[in-house]
Amino acid sequence: METSDRFRSCLCALVTLCLLGGSTASADETPQPVPGKESGDAPENKAAGPTEPVTPPDLETDDPAANRAEIEEPERPRYIIEAIECRGNHKTLGSLIISHLLFKPGEALDEEKVELSRIRLLALGYFKDARMRLERGTLRGRVKVIVEVDERNTIIVDDLFFGVSESNPVWGGLGISELNFLGRGMVLSGAFVASEHQQGGRLGLYWPSVMNTNFTAGIQALVSRGREAALAGRMQKNSVHPECDALTQNDLFLPYFRAGGVLTAGIRIDRYNRVLIDMHVEAIDADVTESQYQDNTGHTCANYPFAGYLKDDASVLSSLTLRFERDTRDDFFMPRRGLLFSVSVELASRVLGSSYEYSKYMLRFDLNFPIASDHALRLSVIGGILQDVGERGSPFFSRFFVGDYALFWIDKGSLPRNLELNFSDTFDYGDVLLSTTAEYDIPLWSGGAFFYRAYVYGAFNFSYVTKAAFLATQEEWSGRAKSPISLDLGLKFDTPIGLFTFSLGYIVDLAW
Repeated sequence: METSDRFRSCLCALVTLCLLGGSTASADETPQPVPGKESGDAPENKAAGPTEPVTPPDLETDDPAANRAEIEEPERPRYIIEAIECRGNHKTLGSLIISHLLFKPGEALDEEKVELSRIRLLALGYFKDARMRLERGTLRGRVKVIVEVDERNTIIVDDLFFGVSESNPVWGGLGISELNFLGRGMVLSGAFVASEHQQGGRLGLYWPSVMNTNFTAGIQALVSRGREAALAGRMQKNSVHPECDALTQNDLFLPYFRAGGVLTAGIRIDRYNRVLIDMHVEAIDADVTESQYQDNTGHTCANYPFAGYLKDDASVLSSLTLRFERDTRDDFFMPRRGLLFSVSVELASRVLGSSYEYSKYMLRFDLNFPIASDHALRLSVIGGILQDVGERGSPFFSRFFVGDYALFWIDKGSLPRNLELNFSDTFDYGDVLLSTTAEYDIPLWSGGAFFYRAYVYGAFNFSYVTKAAFLATQEEWSGRAKSPISLDLGLKFDTPIGLFTFSLGYIVDLAW
């Protein structure tokens, strides 16, 4: 017992001596030489006072950040999407909603993809609102994404036809579409328009995502009984052959009948781009009176208004169209961001069984800009060229008509065609098109009970349609429109039964 106490005392004394020895140095201890100096030079570096520490050259710096250390921001935890659940979709299939999301189960949660997916759902037009939130998953680090939607009425009125003109005292019609047929995202549409002398109807079904795949398909049927009108006051006189001046004394008409359809197939490359192919076939029956108006040389009068419009009696139009579309717009009703770009080539040939032969090239580019206070600016350019092949040429309704692209102007003389029927008094068509539009939109309100959203807009347009054979002279242009410049001012409403535009320019055009 005494030995053990003595060992413990000795051990404590030894530890104390070691600690004291490690913290002091003897007075006669020889200093270590400074790196880079010889041992003989040491005395000249000594001083009476304390020796200043020497900083190695590689540690000398003026950067304050190198003289401090800070706590690093810890990485945010990455959650794994365990499941996706849709709520509030009483009509729309959940699989359709999920197919439009930019994320899927098993992926790491990405907040940017979640927000882009929400915007994409709103752009479909099926929902008034779409929200996304997270719920805890079954395991640590996993989450469930809840997609909540407020469905809107998808049976809408997408066309309202009404107008008056000298050749058609009054006409009207209606177009209705179901944007989410059977809850599968299919678009079922139908429309009709009628006047005393012209009637037309259209029925179509389009499936933008067949069975939630990247393939698209559609079918459309069109039937119309039309009558092109050339009023006496709008036809030109023929100074070379006075016998042809009889054409200008009476109104002339070209009655015709069309029945056919379009088959569409395509593929969606990604969420913004797609490629489509259209097969267009229709039968045409026309009563062309061209042979009744000849000059003294036996040729058709040069001022005969319907020369080359259609083949006499029965004929067939058959064409193929290849289209590429890129659509990044954030809203189908009133986009504030994104663009729409499309380019198409249509070919009609006797190889396809067509009585007409031509090629038609179209390009469209729309760009949308957000402006301060939720305003929006849209710039649009549309261009087209049509080339006839030989004597077969193109039917007149495949050509460009300025009323289809221009806005409204007092006494302009040309209104848009409805279901490819021309109800206005302008009867001339061209094979070259250039149209530019600038539109500024100002929001009035959003979140209304019936009028969900409302905008006031102002627009400016320049549309030019002519024939490639010659630049439009004043006489040639006057048969089409009195000015290539047009304006418009009005209101746009988003309602449960459709999107409506109240155009002040259109009303002025009709009343003037």
